[in-house]
Order: sequence, then structure tokens, then C-alpha cells
Amino acid sequence: MWKLYRQDLQRIQPAAWTFLAGSALMGGAQAVPWTLLQLYLDRLGFSKAEIGGVQSAEAWGQVLVAMPAAFLLMRRRTPPLLALASVAAGVGYAVLPWLPSAAWMWGAKVFIGCAWWLHYVAIAPLLYRHSTSSERPALFGLSDAVHTGAMVLGCWGSGRIVEALAQRWMSETDALATVLSWSGVLPLVAAFVFLRIRESEPPVAPTLNVRATLAKHKGLFVRFVVPFWISGVGAGLCIPFLGLYFQDRFGASPDTVGELYASWQALATLGFLLSPILVRRASFVWSIVIVQLLSIPFFLVLAFTHDYPVAVGAFLLRGALMNASGPIVKNLMMDVSPDGTREVQVALNSTAWGAAWVVGPWLGGHLLDWTGNSYEALMLSTVVLYVLSSLATIWLLRPLDPRLSAA
Repeated sequence: MWKLYRQDLQRIQPAAWTFLAGSALMGGAQAVPWTLLQLYLDRLGFSKAEIGGVQSAEAWGQVLVAMPAAFLLMRRRTPPLLALASVAAGVGYAVLPWLPSAAWMWGAKVFIGCAWWLHYVAIAPLLYRHSTSSERPALFGLSDAVHTGAMVLGCWGSGRIVEALAQRWMSETDALATVLSWSGVLPLVAAFVFLRIRESEPPVAPTLNVRATLAKHKGLFVRFVVPFWISGVGAGLCIPFLGLYFQDRFGASPDTVGELYASWQALATLGFLLSPILVRRASFVWSIVIVQLLSIPFFLVLAFTHDYPVAVGAFLLRGALMNASGPIVKNLMMDVSPDGTREVQVALNSTAWGAAWVVGPWLGGHLLDWTGNSYEALMLSTVVLYVLSSLATIWLLRPLDPRLSAA
């Protein structure tokens, strides 16, 4: 099995390796606000609902840009668009913590969301074009693993830098703002890397009737969107508040939260790398469902435990399991989507995920305020949604899985 995996890695094309280098830089940048922004807003005196609102703003950008990005990516070369998205994200991160009010921060997060989701819509179709079916499962897993592996360094390093700055030169609030702003440098470097990807033609031929193709396959779009949206609401309900969960329940400091998030991403990276092995042994659909359902007991542990080591273990294992399904979904989605629909399929899933993250953090923040910071209610709500998502995956995607349909 491992010999086959190594052979798949050796088949990866130069354009894909160049993209992975840029993706690592973007992952390192994304880790910093993902880890520290909720803590910074808390230090500024924002309520949980306000923090959830700012956190969800990026999803509004995702909803706004996903479909326009799909049509743009079909008719234009991808590398310049990836570079443009990287520059926009870098500028957004650089100014975000210095903005004067929650409304300005909300607007900046919308702008950052637009940049990120132009980037995300491009990834799966780009990798599909620069790979063959033999190495594609390994490439999709490696793509997510590289991104999260860089996030490990970003999460760990950002928390440590904040702690060092706070002890030597400035208040903890100013240190958080400074490190958040510095994260904007990495996307600017990534832009130069993406411009080195060699791709001479737009992905979709000008002669293809895109409108007719999309109308023909609208049922295919729905099959992927529904379970993706349900799991997105469950994730958005809980994940933006996990740093606050460890702070409120166990008194974790910013550097401790950074280390926890780094460890989470390290295990998620391992999950991504193992996903092609899981696909070799099971079908696409059952691989997705298995890892999703196996994560649920760890959510229940997080909900009810007041033992810090137990909570840390559940937090890490939950993250590793849930993230392992991402490359499998993308691989199946690209395999069954015909030419002229791949960018739109990714865009629709991105829109669904963005809409879910508009609802999830807003609802999660209000749920915490209404229940007096009851993380039990938050985790249990997420469990219910993940079960529903697994059932929807079996019902809607099973007919599309080539192994199951052949059986």
C-alpha cells in the first residue's frame, strides 16, 4: 500500500508541485487569524455574538464571489487569478486588526472571504487538469495536507510570537493585533509562486455551451450541495468558538490555544495523507461517512468533560477525522463532473459552505449568549447536524460512487 502511495507521489506533475508551494504559504497566513482573531476580538470587549458575526463575515464574501469566480475561472487562465486572490488576501490581513470598529472589520472579512474563495474555487479543477486518475487521490490528499501542515507552523508560531511580544514590548492586545497584521506578508509571496504555474489556455473551450451544460446537470449539483451545507452549518456552529471554549472552560492562554490549533492541524495533515489509502480500501461515499461518524463521540467528550487532557485528546482526534473527508469529496466531485461543470460544482459547494458559515457562527454566538456559555448545547447541536449530513451523503451520493454503482 505504501509503495503504491510513493509511486503516486512520483507521478505528480511540476505545475501541481508549484501550486502546492504557493498553497503552503497561503496556509501559513490563514492560520494566524484563524487562531488569534477570536481572542483579539474578545480582548477588545466584543460579545460572543459580535465575535461570531465578524467570524462569519468571511463566509459572506464566499457567497458573493463563488459563482462569479467559477465563470471567470472557466474563461481565464488560472495562475493570474490565483495571484490576484493572494494579493487581495494579504492586503486584507494587513489592515484587519487596525480598523476602527466592528463594522469595518466585518467589511474587511467580507473582502478577505472574496479573495479566499476565488482561490478555493480554482484549486480542485486546477489539480484535476494537472493530474491523471492514478495519482489523483494522493494529490488531492497531499494538497490539503500541505495547506494544513503550513497551518501547523502558523498556529504554533503565531501564539508563541504573541506571548513573546506581550512579555517584552507591548500589551497582549497590541501583540495580537501586530501578529494578525504580519500574516499579510505570506500571501504576497504566494502570488509570485502562483505566477510560475505554466498553463497556456483557459480551462473551458470557448465553443462549449456552458449554459446548456449546466442546465443538463443541475441534479448533480444538488446531490453534492445538500450534505455539504448541512455539515457546514454544524462546523460553523462550533469551530469558530473552540479557542474560546478552551479559554473559558480551562483558562487557556493565547500561546496555549495556538499550540492546540497547531497540534490539531498536524493531525488533520495526517488525516489528509491517509485519505487515499482509505479510498483504496473502501468506496468514496463510505469513506466520507465513516470518518464523519467516527468524529461524533469526540464531540460528545468535548461537550461534557471538565478534564483538560481528555478535552485536548478529543479536540485533536475530532479534527483529524473530520478533515480527512475533504480530499475524498473533492476527488469524487471532480471525477463525476463533466467538462464545463467542475468550476461551477466547486463554486456551488463553496456557496453552500459559505451560507452555512453565515448561519453557523451567528447562531453559535447567540446560542452561547442565550445559554450562559453552555458549550454542551453547542456541541450537541453540531452532533445532530453531522448525523443528518452523513445520512444525506449516503442517500444522495451513493448512486454517483463508481464502485457502489458497479456493485
